[in-house]
Amino acid sequence: MTVSSTPPSRFWNIFSHPATEPVSSTSLAIRSAGLCCAVGYNLAAATCAIRANMDHFQQSDFRTYQHDNITVARLDDTETWGPTRLARWITLAIDDCLGGVPWLDTTKVPLIWLAPLPERTGCDGEWFNRVFTQAIENLDQEFHPSSGVLRLGRAGLAPALQQATEFLDHPDYPFVLLVGADTYLNAATINYYLNSERLQTPGNSDGFIPGEAAAAILLQKARPTATAGAAEAAEQACVHIVGFGAGNEPGRPDGSVPSRAQGLAQAFRAALGASTLEYADLEFRMSDQNGEAFFAREASNAITRVAPVGGYKLPLLTIADCLGEVGAATGPAMLAYLSRLMPQRASPGECGMLHLADDNGMRSAVVLNYHSS
Repeated sequence: MTVSSTPPSRFWNIFSHPATEPVSSTSLAIRSAGLCCAVGYNLAAATCAIRANMDHFQQSDFRTYQHDNITVARLDDTETWGPTRLARWITLAIDDCLGGVPWLDTTKVPLIWLAPLPERTGCDGEWFNRVFTQAIENLDQEFHPSSGVLRLGRAGLAPALQQATEFLDHPDYPFVLLVGADTYLNAATINYYLNSERLQTPGNSDGFIPGEAAAAILLQKARPTATAGAAEAAEQACVHIVGFGAGNEPGRPDGSVPSRAQGLAQAFRAALGASTLEYADLEFRMSDQNGEAFFAREASNAITRVAPVGGYKLPLLTIADCLGEVGAATGPAMLAYLSRLMPQRASPGECGMLHLADDNGMRSAVVLNYHSS
């Protein structure tokens, strides 16, 4: 993955999409995580709310053309909007994550912001610059100058993990901070999806509820268990990302090209292949499906393609039914939630797969495994 010239901001680089589909066998340990979303200003609160299947959906001041209020998933602040609002959620998520590692020197930590696709309405280049410059100023912390933004949207998780792996393969970078942050709560974005008939509104149940969120994940290269000492083994007792992969799907949500789930199936196979695990080892899957039938059908078809004949139907977890559609924040939010849930007694299992899909055809899958001490 290459880096373009640095724009005129405090440190921003623009990471480009890899020329080849990201696949890695490097295991990454999630050392700490933070989340700020509609059901909690921190990961601990949000995890309890998601486990209880709570949401914070409410009527907004956005309206349909029939003057019905549009339901959204938002935090309580009704005074702050625009880049400043999302910057605040990013600050809270990063602060939540770094609170678990107070000894960390962030000047040696590259930060990767997984951000909305640049072509999405309401997200121009200056918007990215304003949002994260404000967030870092709010934190009053410095990150490594190689930090940057990856504008690949909801399904950009695999390329983001590939970029993190490339950093961690270098001895100068023992940690990488991956941040996903996005919001659909602005007039331009709401109007675009309203015109496309993709919002859940009175008379349209085949749509999503727009939301906002930020999640932060601190990653470290995992050490092989066989070579780790007792202290290192205890340190590695956390959720590991043991494989990830990506694919491309020609099908589109507007029906212009039907989906055959080939791209998502490709991502599944790549992630499982990188992890050296089999489908039979999986105990659950977590999907980004948001209420739109297109993505739910595609995920079901993809699982059918990769599951062995007569294979076990994996239990399904989702978060959009609690957080709403949070775009580029979805993947990191899933990782944050599972990093806290999987070590608990309420864990859905010690090995699972999460998967994501976006409007542009990009697909990602990630295999997780909990390593106890």
